[in-house]
Amino acid sequence: MSDISAPNSNADVRDEERLAACFNCKKSKLKCVRPSGSVTCSRCKQRQLECAAPLFHVGRHKGVKNKHSGLEKAVFQIEQALRRSHPGTEQFQSDEQAAELRYLLERSRGLLNAEHRHKRRCSGTSGNEVYRDDASHSPQNTSTSLGTSPSQAGSREDGAPSQKMDEDQLNLDDAENPLQLLARTSELLSSISPQANASGGGRLPSKSFPSRGQPANDHDGDLQKFFGRFQPRLDVGEDLDPVELGLVSLAEAETLFAYFFEKLAHTRWGIDPIIHTVDFVRSRSAFLFTSIAAASALFSPSMEALYKRLSNHRQKLASLVMSRRYKSVEIVLAFMVNIPWISAGEHWADDETSTYMSMALSIALDLSLNKIILSSPLMDSPFLRDSVAMSDRISARKALAMDGFGDIDPESLTGRRILRRRERTWLSLFVLERGVCLARGRSYALPMSPLIENCDQWHLSDLADRWDGSIVSVAVLRRDLAKLITTIRLICDKNYASSTNEASVVERLKNEITMFFDRWYQTWPVQIGDREQLALPPYVEILASHTRLSMYSSVINHSTAPVAARHFFRSAGLSSALNVLRVAVQGEGQLRSMPNNTAIMISFAACFALRVSAVADGRGSSLAPSIRALIGETIDVLERIGSTPIQRKGLSCLFAGQLREILKLASRPSESGRNVLEPNGGGVPENASIFTDMNAAHMTNNHHGPMQMQMSTTSLPPDYLLFSTMSNDQLNEAINNTDVVLDTLWEDFQFQHASELDWMDWSTFI
Repeated sequence: MSDISAPNSNADVRDEERLAACFNCKKSKLKCVRPSGSVTCSRCKQRQLECAAPLFHVGRHKGVKNKHSGLEKAVFQIEQALRRSHPGTEQFQSDEQAAELRYLLERSRGLLNAEHRHKRRCSGTSGNEVYRDDASHSPQNTSTSLGTSPSQAGSREDGAPSQKMDEDQLNLDDAENPLQLLARTSELLSSISPQANASGGGRLPSKSFPSRGQPANDHDGDLQKFFGRFQPRLDVGEDLDPVELGLVSLAEAETLFAYFFEKLAHTRWGIDPIIHTVDFVRSRSAFLFTSIAAASALFSPSMEALYKRLSNHRQKLASLVMSRRYKSVEIVLAFMVNIPWISAGEHWADDETSTYMSMALSIALDLSLNKIILSSPLMDSPFLRDSVAMSDRISARKALAMDGFGDIDPESLTGRRILRRRERTWLSLFVLERGVCLARGRSYALPMSPLIENCDQWHLSDLADRWDGSIVSVAVLRRDLAKLITTIRLICDKNYASSTNEASVVERLKNEITMFFDRWYQTWPVQIGDREQLALPPYVEILASHTRLSMYSSVINHSTAPVAARHFFRSAGLSSALNVLRVAVQGEGQLRSMPNNTAIMISFAACFALRVSAVADGRGSSLAPSIRALIGETIDVLERIGSTPIQRKGLSCLFAGQLREILKLASRPSESGRNVLEPNGGGVPENASIFTDMNAAHMTNNHHGPMQMQMSTTSLPPDYLLFSTMSNDQLNEAINNTDVVLDTLWEDFQFQHASELDWMDWSTFI
């Protein structure tokens, strides 16, 4: 046996000692011949080239598929990065980063050489010992050399060896920038350094860093701390926990959490009732715990005092999270829970919605929530496995470790649920961010990711939550909206360049828009709505209706759109606006927890319809009284929702009050519509008294259903339409069959120029 082992031992030692090929020969894939004792190879000497080679052989290990692994892989990548860096390039943001890379490179080389020398000394004359040392250093045992226990390594190999090898391969390939490369290499050094020191290799000579005057030992500790493995920073503790502080009892918390999942979860997506129990949330984030309890107390009668205590503590926690840089998935969810019902400031631009959105997005990106998890069912598709870049993926084990669940098996039921909560949080954040930007006329900030681009079937899972279908339906709609708007503008631009027939252009525009929304409406009512009536949930219906209105508002004043196309956009936009108002009136009972974004969307629809009715009224249209009646009903709905219960004080009350003032002005003659008239002025149109009677009758009606008209039939115009009682198809038919003077040129029908949706400057509507 010794006769067989000795030759293998000598061969392995020669393999370790043989010189590495120079970079020029390696680039040309030629054999590098270097005479004994020469620092320049024959080929470089003949061509008079500068011959440079690594200090040790970094070639392929015998019988191993991957060329490098572990620390050797880190050394190789750092060398490659340093070689690519030249003055004036953007490889490094500063000279200090390059210097730190060189420092880490020297440390890692020293560790490798010390480990190799120690193996040679311990090998002795027994070939079996050398063979065992070589085996322990081989890439197959990298996990053990990096500090993983043999039992853990064995269990991983027995489960899915090929998958684990892929995850190890990703450990350094996902270093997309110098800072991540430094962090990943530091992790390897911190795990190998204690073993090298304990094995008798001795401590490396300490080297002070050039840009610092502190001792080497302190510097090494700072580096390991700065470049160490990412760990979640949880906002928990006795000084933060509302239960420990006496603000709420555990029994009250259980009741508030149950109320949230029953009454509020349909408008605030992202929380999983199976995962996010009282105990789990309390152990993960005081901010989320307090936010859920405060949201439930906001809508619960007779809890005004409790809500005040919790809301004050929630505001304190929000400030602490921002200042102390706490980071976790639950903190992202906490910001998302607060955004829908955030209190109004002194001005419409003073609320903290944008601040909370930016914090949630920043933390989500730091936690890599935008990346597809390798064990996700989405990765079962061969197309995704080949098309998704390595930088857009993350291993399941690494994702769990980043959340603080490194001891949980990613294949277990708990591990799968925790991983799915990451994907749900990112999808919910995408829907919320797009809604905030659409409602406020702002550019999108959240980047498109492979998870969003391929989420169409994400809700079809054995771990799906009740509202996962609603999340995906709106995410798909808002994801594809930008493509539709781009297509519509391209059609208008091509027509402007070629001067084709306007009728054919309008027909093509109608087909594109109809196909887009028909495909969506044919899919999602069956999957997430009432399958018998094929109806969507009211909140999803409002979001879908406003998305259609946003699309028309974005192209209604497109510079290259022909006149006929603008007429079509105007009439279809009016139909969408009235449909938003109709859904709000009919679904009031299910919209008690209406978020601020929805209130803004409804108010925007009312302003759009008011613009149309004001222009149409000046041209003798009979549709204006019906439009204003529906707006009046919607205003009352906004007021009731925003003031119930007493502690609500919702933003919708402010919008309702301003809309009522605008509606009064819009009901006056067009030539004096911007002036405040005397109460008994003589310039009131014929339909003003009718509308006043309708509004007064509705104000005396206290039920929450659609308005019941309490007027004599003699006071109603013959073609009066009660839009709040119609269906969507009936509403569209009524607009198409009624003269609303949509075929005339409206010079004064303009929105803000920037995004066509930045309508919240209310002075433009008065």
